[in-house]
Amino acid sequence: MSDTHTLKVVHIEQYTPQIFKLLMKPDFPITYASGQYIMLGFNTEDLKPFSIAAAPREDGLIECHIRKQPNNEWMDRLFEVKVGDSLVMQGPKDQISIKPAHTPIIFVAGGTGFAPMKALLDEYLRQHTEVPLHFYWGARQSEDLYMHKEMLDLERKHANLVYVPVVSENDPNWQGTTGLVHLQVLKDYPTLSHKTVYMCGPWPMIETAKQDFIDAGLDPIACIH
Repeated sequence: MSDTHTLKVVHIEQYTPQIFKLLMKPDFPITYASGQYIMLGFNTEDLKPFSIAAAPREDGLIECHIRKQPNNEWMDRLFEVKVGDSLVMQGPKDQISIKPAHTPIIFVAGGTGFAPMKALLDEYLRQHTEVPLHFYWGARQSEDLYMHKEMLDLERKHANLVYVPVVSENDPNWQGTTGLVHLQVLKDYPTLSHKTVYMCGPWPMIETAKQDFIDAGLDPIACIH
């Protein structure tokens, strides 16, 4: 297939025992946009979808954040790759695309659904978007907020960005906001009219949040997931 490429693993960063970052160099330059995903694997017969986790990088590398799934031999094998190993990809493919920024923007990420939301945020920041940007990241445990420090740094650098991490399970190491991430959004925004919401995370979260957000006045067209 014409959109099949070989990727060389050039960097691996283990965020937690279950989450790592892969930086991969394609065999030749690939054009992609924030919010797209790739099909990744060891051969073209068995590829899995992963969001690209950054806006297009100047170095041409493709970044993915991947959570290990239990009792999954394919994923076990992926977590054993080393720098210098080669993988196969198809794509990029469309998933979520950014809209012109005319209203305040709210990002809602659950777990590693953070990856495409971060890519969209990066793109808006790169475009010097002036509307308010409010980024909510929900995780079960604080360690799952694997780029928490980077997000705090971004918040300090950009006056129009507010970052709210939310932990849903009991965690003695966490002193911040707790509960379900989409309920925190509704607490901060009882009415969501004239807002744009981007969401990515577990499907049950998306379904519940979307209905609750629409009930709070969000235009269904402005709910992008």
